[in-house]
Amino acid sequence: MFHLSPIILNDQEAETTGTEGPIDVALTVAMADLKTGFIDPEKGLVHYERIRDSQAFDRYKSLANGLRSFDLRSLERREQRIAFWINIYNTAVIHGVIELGISRSVKEVPGFFHRITYTIGGYDFSLDEIEHGILRANRRPPYRLFRPFSKKDPRLEFIVNPPDLRIHFALVCGAKSCPPISFYEADQVDFQLQLAAMSFINSPQVKVLPEERSVLISRIFEWYRSDFMEGGRDLIHILLEYLDESEKKAFLRENSDRIRIKYQPYDWNLNQ
Repeated sequence: MFHLSPIILNDQEAETTGTEGPIDVALTVAMADLKTGFIDPEKGLVHYERIRDSQAFDRYKSLANGLRSFDLRSLERREQRIAFWINIYNTAVIHGVIELGISRSVKEVPGFFHRITYTIGGYDFSLDEIEHGILRANRRPPYRLFRPFSKKDPRLEFIVNPPDLRIHFALVCGAKSCPPISFYEADQVDFQLQLAAMSFINSPQVKVLPEERSVLISRIFEWYRSDFMEGGRDLIHILLEYLDESEKKAFLRENSDRIRIKYQPYDWNLNQ
């Protein structure tokens, strides 16, 4: 996979957009327009074909080209970085699906997450580098041997460290088993991530099965087990932190040391 060339989506010179103020703020507004017009927040479905020919998408792509000269050092606060990079990841996935004509699954394109790339502030960032390099503080991706950034990589300056485990409930990889897509604002990002975690863990992605003394959970918890268990936590207590009060939560709490953890199959079909 790693010999495949990157696919840089914002490789055009930025046109005059009439935008006043920081481009990251303008992008957030453009992303919100896409969500309002073309994304079902309840079902987590994205209407890719309708997005393709929309003025909102043209506006977004023009702004994305402007990221080539964006000053990443202007994201001074941790909250700004988290919101910015989650938003960029989620819309870059949509951008990639549309530009490559994907119809069934991102698996149609070999190395999709390694290849789909934005140039931001003079540096290239693939989807993998955004997720594992920036938002996971340069941790190895699942089943990989190496970290995204070497020790001398200048992009290390921009990482979010320590990472926030709730990003796993906010990043949307274009699959049906992903969380529903949303867009994040720096001043609200902690609250928004809390809602994302609660929404995901109280969805069918987490099933408490008292009769089997087990819990059936998303494969995300397996892939990023080290993130969730950092600091002495365990998966059961992560679930208890976000589950709504119910008989099943009470059962999980009372039997936390005797529960078997099982993982659901991951549905990579496109979230459309």
